[in-house]
Amino acid sequence: MSKLTSLLPKIVLWILMVVSVAAFAMVFAGGSVDPTAEYLEPVYTDVLLYWIVVIVAIALIITLGFALVQLVKTFIKSPLAAIQSLVGPLLLIALLLFGYFGMTGFHFLTNDDIPAFDGIISTGVNQLSNMCMLGIGVLAVVAILLIIFSSLFKAKVKDA
Repeated sequence: MSKLTSLLPKIVLWILMVVSVAAFAMVFAGGSVDPTAEYLEPVYTDVLLYWIVVIVAIALIITLGFALVQLVKTFIKSPLAAIQSLVGPLLLIALLLFGYFGMTGFHFLTNDDIPAFDGIISTGVNQLSNMCMLGIGVLAVVAILLIIFSSLFKAKVKDA
C-alpha cells in the first residue's frame, strides 16, 4: 500500500502534464479558422479552455477536501478552535452574499457608460459585478488597515 500511495500521485501528475501539453499543442499547431484573416484564430481554443476549467476544478476539490479533513481533525481535538478558524471564511461568504443579493438596485456601469459595448448588462451580471467590486473594496481596506496597524499586533504575536 505504501508504494501505491507514493506512486499514484506521480502517475496522476504525469498524466495531467501530458494532457496539458497535448491541449497546448492542439491550440498552437492545430491550425486556424481562417488562415487569410489578419488575426489568426486557433481552431482548438475551446479544448484548452475546457481543460483549464477541469484543472481548476480538480485543484479546488482537492484543496477543499484537505481543508475539510483538517477542519474535522481540529474539531475533534478542540471544537472551539475549529469554530474560531471558520470566522474568517464565514465573514467573507457573508460579505459576498451581501454584495450579490443586497446591492441589486445599484449599478456601477450601465450600457451608456461603455460606448463600444453592444451587449446588455443583465441583472445577474450586475449583481455579480457588485459582489466582486464590494469584496475587492472591503478586502483592500482591511489589508490597508492591517498594514498600517500591524505594529500593534507584533508584540502579541511574539508573546504567543
